[in-house]
Amino acid sequence: MRTAFPSAARPALITTAALGLALIVTGCGGPGADEEVVGTSTPTPAVSASATSIFQLSPGQCFDRPAEDRLYEVAVVPCEVAHDLEMYALFQLDEPSWPGGDRVHELADAGCREQFAAFTGSEPADSDLGYTMYTPSEGSWSEGDRQVQCALELNSGGRMIGSQVGGAGMGGAQVGGSQG
Repeated sequence: MRTAFPSAARPALITTAALGLALIVTGCGGPGADEEVVGTSTPTPAVSASATSIFQLSPGQCFDRPAEDRLYEVAVVPCEVAHDLEMYALFQLDEPSWPGGDRVHELADAGCREQFAAFTGSEPADSDLGYTMYTPSEGSWSEGDRQVQCALELNSGGRMIGSQVGGAGMGGAQVGGSQG
């Protein structure tokens, strides 16, 4: 079991009965005046999504949020297609024993924040992008899970078009229709 936290929120664990996965969606800010707003884009037969375990993603892969009934399965799409998230960093926590949920959140947030600037070329505060973190739970920690996954998202809750690597997140992220 793993937990997910948005970058700007205090850790608030919402446990689902089925899987114990916490997922909190952050939504502050909004599209800037110079952003291109485009219609909703969906995969066509030539550009189809592939169902993948969220634990198998690599930095640079774009994907949609997990469906409620499939919390660990995501639809991976080419970044040129409208998508919710882009994986930008994976790293391991070094703590030898379970440090507690708050400490895991602190360590994950620090690592994701550092990697955010390395991937996008900007700091989170200077961007229309935020991030969400997928972290080990106490249960998965006891099974050896120490991996943190960091994924970019639009602060507005909209959908991105194109990869945000190398400076695309400097206030000009392209968006499709917003989520409801």
